[in-house]
Amino acid sequence: MACGGGASPPAATAPPPVANEAPPSPSPSAAPPPVASVAPAPPLAPEPDTYEDLGEVHDPATLTPLFTKTTRPSFPKSTIDERECWQRIGVTGDAGKDFHALTASCGTPTGAVEYASPAVGKLHSVHDKRDTFNLKIQGGLCYRFFGVADGSIKDLDILIERKGGDLVGDDKTNGPVAIIDSDKTWCMDHDGDYQFLVEVDGPGTGNYVFGVWAKPKK
Repeated sequence: MACGGGASPPAATAPPPVANEAPPSPSPSAAPPPVASVAPAPPLAPEPDTYEDLGEVHDPATLTPLFTKTTRPSFPKSTIDERECWQRIGVTGDAGKDFHALTASCGTPTGAVEYASPAVGKLHSVHDKRDTFNLKIQGGLCYRFFGVADGSIKDLDILIERKGGDLVGDDKTNGPVAIIDSDKTWCMDHDGDYQFLVEVDGPGTGNYVFGVWAKPKK
């Protein structure tokens, strides 16, 4: 007890220990939305080649004469010459129609008959430039060789070769109509095997008709 008789004040009590609290976690900021990874675009595929010539089975193809020396037909009388007959033909751009018009004017009216059935084909200046036909020619006849293409072919050519490859004739015309010796017939003294090359000269694609007519050599 201290002097003065007063009671000593109670000793100050320490505050109870405070448990260590983890500081509050900061509120996470909103994460950005995931970015979808974009794969690079594949290279463009080349355009498919859609050219087809479904009618071409064999090249070279063989044309068969419609008659032999012993079965030759009677020939009509000529009413027009070889130069004049084709000059009055109007070209429409349709190979079939134009071939029919050409032979109607330059076939029977010139005294000729059909020597081989017409060949119908298709040409492309890149993928299918030329078709070849084998044909046996009879001596003693004079021939007309006609080729007519669609208007999408700007220049159709006909070349005649012997079997060995020697060039013996070609058309001198420019355009979708090709005629060997357009002002006269092509006359033969002897039989022979020949190849006829029908081809597109320059750009273009389309159908064509090739035909052969004949009449007796005078």
